[in-house]
Amino acid sequence: MPARIIDGRAVASELRAELLERSSALRETGVAPSLAIVLVGEDDSSRAYVQTLARTGERVGVSVSIEELDASASAAQVREQLEKLGNDSGVHGVMLQQPLPPHLSIRTIGEAIPLRKDVDGSHPTNQGLLAFGSGPHFVPATPAAVMLLLERSPHWPLAGRRAVIVGRSVVVGAPVAMLMLAHDATIAILHRRSESFQPYLQLAEVIVVAAGVPGLIGGKDIAAGATVIDVGTTIVDGVLKGDVDFDSAQQVAGAITPVPGGVGPVTNMALMRNAIKAAEDFSSR
Repeated sequence: MPARIIDGRAVASELRAELLERSSALRETGVAPSLAIVLVGEDDSSRAYVQTLARTGERVGVSVSIEELDASASAAQVREQLEKLGNDSGVHGVMLQQPLPPHLSIRTIGEAIPLRKDVDGSHPTNQGLLAFGSGPHFVPATPAAVMLLLERSPHWPLAGRRAVIVGRSVVVGAPVAMLMLAHDATIAILHRRSESFQPYLQLAEVIVVAAGVPGLIGGKDIAAGATVIDVGTTIVDGVLKGDVDFDSAQQVAGAITPVPGGVGPVTNMALMRNAIKAAEDFSSR
């Protein structure tokens, strides 16, 4: 029978109710949760995403401002803007939208993101804490969303489970691997340099696909009953497509996330959860 759909919109709705309650409690104490997003350049997908975040913020009581810099901005200018926001007591969370223009590198800018306001977990210190399994102050939003969805899957808890992550980016693949290891899963990471995806996929009970290649994984690639989390988001002929061929995979998997309606809505709420946590930390100082 077809796989059970893990509905990201339903999970996001659960989170929204919780976050609205927390943000309302903060406002009663005189703290209005705020998130500043630094957007460098004119990337259409990035602009659409941050506008979606602004609308999401309105729904959970987080004020979202978009700080725009020209595509030609230097690393020094981006760092200056991040440091300015770090010193602004009215801003609780700061996010640097990626991807950056080609002449900029997160590796040379990331440390300028104010650590206590790093709601997307991009600061090297937060990434290092995640890698060491010692608890980052903020877990990156998309990896956090993957874990929230896995909690609703038939393969939770993950202890002892065979898991495969397709994609090794520092934004999704690597952090997801660290989070799953913290739950005692047995991990294999596949990527574009892997000679073959098999037998790893056929052995996997849990598969997370974050490669940015539409339709990369299909039903023939996976084991019957596997849980499949599709992080892919690529526009193909005006339609949002995931990295998993949903129609074929649904006939084989035990549980699967759709695109759209899976990881995306939960990612937005995970980011807002971090922004509210940052505001709560501020109010308790």
